[in-house]
Amino acid sequence: MHRALVECMLTLLSVGAPSASPAAEPVSQLVARLDALHPRRDDAAALNEAHRLVATALTVAPSDYRVLWRAARVRFTESDQPSRSEGERSQLGKEAYDLAERAIAVNPNDVAGYYWAALGIGSYAEDMGALRALANGIEGKFKRPLERATALDVTYDHGNVPVIWAAYYLELPWPKRDRAKAALELRKALEINPANLRARLYQARIAIDEGRPADAWPLLRAIAAADVGRYDAPEERRVKQEAAKMATTLETTSR
Repeated sequence: MHRALVECMLTLLSVGAPSASPAAEPVSQLVARLDALHPRRDDAAALNEAHRLVATALTVAPSDYRVLWRAARVRFTESDQPSRSEGERSQLGKEAYDLAERAIAVNPNDVAGYYWAALGIGSYAEDMGALRALANGIEGKFKRPLERATALDVTYDHGNVPVIWAAYYLELPWPKRDRAKAALELRKALEINPANLRARLYQARIAIDEGRPADAWPLLRAIAAADVGRYDAPEERRVKQEAAKMATTLETTSR
């Protein structure tokens, strides 16, 4: 009888006891999942999942370099969506920059933190306009990490470091704008990655700005004909869309 009573009590205790919470997902797995989602970032569901994973990873490992720069990458990606308002893009860009700065503080000798810091502060400054950004000291916050990224690994992110330099020289207000320096950076980018479509797009932009539409057309046609998936499918698709708009505008103005 006593044995039956004890067994009954043990059963009741077992049923009423809270189950152990599942172990937190290892940081290495979270990082791997974020990397797997990055090539699908132009899919809304994939980007939403990356956002969720970043929140989890920052809770689990708020000072982990691997987490911090990838979190900056996701925030920049969110800021780079054309559908967002300028205010939203600026806020997300600032968040990307802050996360990248935290990454740099943890590991000042790797390219990723600096690269995403430069892109993040670039998104943040878009809402200001070039002149206001210069007046507010944003140029230094952009150039310093980009210079460091260039020194550490100019080939990072499929050779896009020189492309970012080219964009910088093209976006500067007159008289600081420098198409010759931009063109030089684009040639560097194409030496690193001959498939880089954005480098070709910016070459077409320079040709149009300099009154050479005949030189822009072959570049725009090459972008339209390029296969997607040679280095970064979401970026390649994005550039193809931008090139199509540029071609339409060029055709309209040439009539």
